[in-house]
Amino acid sequence: MEKELAIEGMKCDGCVETVQKRFSAIAGVEEVVVDLAGKKATVKTNKEISEATFNEALADTKFKVVGSK
Repeated sequence: MEKELAIEGMKCDGCVETVQKRFSAIAGVEEVVVDLAGKKATVKTNKEISEATFNEALADTKFKVVGSK
């Protein structure tokens, strides 16, 4: 499965690395590609993962998932 997540709060390459690392640690996530310019992450998973789960992974950061498709 592939999901595109809109992410609020990313401003630099360090932000991209943090989001990528946090999302990669979620069980079921196989690949994460973060697009700083597009303010989004494309995530490939082997099971359904809720938007809330992605936000939980970002809980203590300045980032937030604000939509998905």
